[in-house]
Amino acid sequence: MSLGQNSSTLNHGASIVRTGYSFNTISLCEGSVKELETILEQKIAPNKEIYENTPVVIDVSQVNFLVDVDYNALCEKCKEYSIYLIGLSGIHTEERANILISRHIPIVNSSKFARIREENFKPKVIEKTVEVKVPYEVKVPYEVKIAEPLLVVEHNVRAGELISAPDNSVVIFGNVARTARVIASHNVIIFGDLLGEVYAGSPKDKDTQGYKDAFIYVGGMFQPTLLAICGQYQTADDMEMTSALKEIYNQECRAKITLDGRALNYRLI
Repeated sequence: MSLGQNSSTLNHGASIVRTGYSFNTISLCEGSVKELETILEQKIAPNKEIYENTPVVIDVSQVNFLVDVDYNALCEKCKEYSIYLIGLSGIHTEERANILISRHIPIVNSSKFARIREENFKPKVIEKTVEVKVPYEVKVPYEVKIAEPLLVVEHNVRAGELISAPDNSVVIFGNVARTARVIASHNVIIFGDLLGEVYAGSPKDKDTQGYKDAFIYVGGMFQPTLLAICGQYQTADDMEMTSALKEIYNQECRAKITLDGRALNYRLI
């Protein structure tokens, strides 16, 4: 894209154009300064001469609540390691983009995330035909916008992959690897091994409560690193220390997890 020079005040040849620049990307799961510092200390500090004075982008596609991200603090932390943060990437919905835009945080999406975000803007529309009884029959076509009733994943969820289903449930015909994350507003059903994180009945933001009647089903090896329903969660350490879970954790089983008040309830089925 270039802008024409209709004003005499513009210098000859001045323009705005698209470029093919690429930047080093740092992926965060929590979006915290502490998490960033750990990565910088492990990856950047030992190779300072390679990364010094270079721009970087932070991928926040796995961060749940963008309102909690302290962008200025992330910038300052990068400067301590002589690199410069120029924006956040991994923004694939309009809602998440608006959160950053309202806070004046620059979005530097890769072509992958730009394409995903563009697809999310398109409404899902189906066409139906109804018959209206009047003095004569007439068929009236109309368009109805509907939400997908269920997100079906027919492959293994790889390490680091995020499956997100706002307003829906998720069914996974495969395994969920360690460091993978599944987030759904309703139920999560996994016909395979669970080694990663699952968030069912997930609140959309801090102002919503979430779906208390959500459940999680696992039909394979039960070894999650974290389970959460409606904001109530247990980590792997908690589960290993719970004597009542000895028949479930680290076992091949069919387990259903529900929320009982503020505690997770585990049951073999």
